[in-house]
Amino acid sequence: MNMLDDEDDQSFYATRDGYSHLSDVEWDAVERMGSTMGIHAVSVMLEALNRDAQHATIAKFIQNELDAEREK
Repeated sequence: MNMLDDEDDQSFYATRDGYSHLSDVEWDAVERMGSTMGIHAVSVMLEALNRDAQHATIAKFIQNELDAEREK
């Protein structure tokens, strides 16, 4: 999947191929993060973090989702 800010604006932010070290579960979480935080913010975050920090940040996001689900 390509993450584009807007169909008219072809600004490239992130593609699955560019982050092949992320699992499918992690990439699904990245897409959900884009829906919540904005695609540009997620792209900047991925570019700024090393692989270990990317995994840790995504894991924290998933854990927060699970915790929120349990509280319902």
